[in-house]
Amino acid sequence: MPDRHGVGEDGFVLKGFDEILADMQSRAQTLFGDDVDLTPGSPLRKVLDATAWQTHDLWKGLESQYYSNFVTTAEGPSLDLLGADVGLERRQLFATGTVTLTLAAGEPERRYVLPAGTIVQTAPGARFRTLNPATIIAGGPPGEVRAEALERGPGGNIPPAALTQLDPDHARFYLNLGTATVTPSNAAAFAGGELLEGDNAYRSRLRGYPRSLWTLERFVRAVRDIDGVRDCRAFDPLGGVDVSQSFFNIFLFGQRAFSLERRLAAPYFFDVVVATEPGWPWRTLGPTRGVYERIAEDTRELRPVSIFPNLVPANEVEVGMRGTLLVQAGHDRDAILAHIVGGLRDHVASLTLGNDVLHSDVIVLVRRTPGLLDIRDLHLRRCPPVFGRVNMSGAQFGQSVELGVGENIDLAPDEIPRFEIDSRLIDVAVIER
Repeated sequence: MPDRHGVGEDGFVLKGFDEILADMQSRAQTLFGDDVDLTPGSPLRKVLDATAWQTHDLWKGLESQYYSNFVTTAEGPSLDLLGADVGLERRQLFATGTVTLTLAAGEPERRYVLPAGTIVQTAPGARFRTLNPATIIAGGPPGEVRAEALERGPGGNIPPAALTQLDPDHARFYLNLGTATVTPSNAAAFAGGELLEGDNAYRSRLRGYPRSLWTLERFVRAVRDIDGVRDCRAFDPLGGVDVSQSFFNIFLFGQRAFSLERRLAAPYFFDVVVATEPGWPWRTLGPTRGVYERIAEDTRELRPVSIFPNLVPANEVEVGMRGTLLVQAGHDRDAILAHIVGGLRDHVASLTLGNDVLHSDVIVLVRRTPGLLDIRDLHLRRCPPVFGRVNMSGAQFGQSVELGVGENIDLAPDEIPRFEIDSRLIDVAVIER
């Protein structure tokens, strides 16, 4: 009967210690006779046990060597070698820490909201973005938020009390503080920038990584791998028509072939819609390099000569809701509402371009909240931006829409949802039963 252990159709089958020891005992009986003493206390049995453990370790080493050849199972240095084969190395992490935001000269009874993505900086110019929003009231306690560096590596490991101010360009364009000032500070040092991403994160980047230079998948994966990019989509890839060009709608398709009019090496553009993470500027803002410039620079070597990406920002659709929550008596209403709003923010942040916000998903997330009895008359709301630079599939601009009970928020391929915990689109009443 052939040995089923080792490399086979189902991968590598490890030979267990008991099987190894049984084989050794069988060979010992063949060599010394069936009456040889193989009881646990005999000298021969002790020698066989020690040899079997060494052989079992050898089998485990062979198993590890076999699975180190595949991205889905390799670990540590073996995974690094597989990444080196495709030219994709491990990335350093972003340094993270806690930032204290102190308000000065604020208007009485006004709530100052600093959204997630607010950029703070040190005196030399190292920049960090906040990871969660902060609400500060004049005369109230300072706000505390988590923040991470905008650049990977140990350069973000700043010492205590290194943060000194908000980024002036970011504050001028994105914040409305009026005469008030907000001063950031960090009581503890930022850390983690010297570390490398773990095996799971590195493996997710390597899985399915295209090995060819110029394909749609290769370009999209390269863009998604750039810091500050939440998601991206490429339209009209590799030989289609240029829908973004001014002459597209006036061309006479019924008279001649559109592609035959192109001259060799004539410029050709295809559209790439990019959604960014909060706090990352689309264009370079002062010393902060924008996502547009990062993509243009990092993908320059991926495209053939005379083929250019037309980079456009995605249309962010603000999502909200209206409804009534029924909670059990004695529970903290504010805590239940905060738990629901925080969970919905995380869920919406995980959606990609063109992914609809489903009414059923929101219902499931809300009903998982401890202390909640039921939710009634849940209406989803959407509010697209007033201006949009690209509109592939009929996106709506400049209006706030409240959908009926059970209706989903349908998004166009160039739209991505955004949920803010302090949004005006959130209108939820909490009552006790």
